[in-house]
Amino acid sequence: MSEEELEHERCVDDDYAVVSQFYTAKRRYPTIPFYLRDENGETYEFGWSLIYQYLDKLAESSYPDY
Repeated sequence: MSEEELEHERCVDDDYAVVSQFYTAKRRYPTIPFYLRDENGETYEFGWSLIYQYLDKLAESSYPDY
């Protein structure tokens, strides 16, 4: 595998992990705020609209669903 393919797989795995953590937190504590910090150190509130963007991005990917 090339470095570019490995980086793409790592990004997809990271996206799946973020979505999974969000769903786990919301199942246990439905009103808990969920925050995401980007690589620049800025913090954003993570909500359902962002989850839908992640899911759309993952659905468009040619990454195999195991």
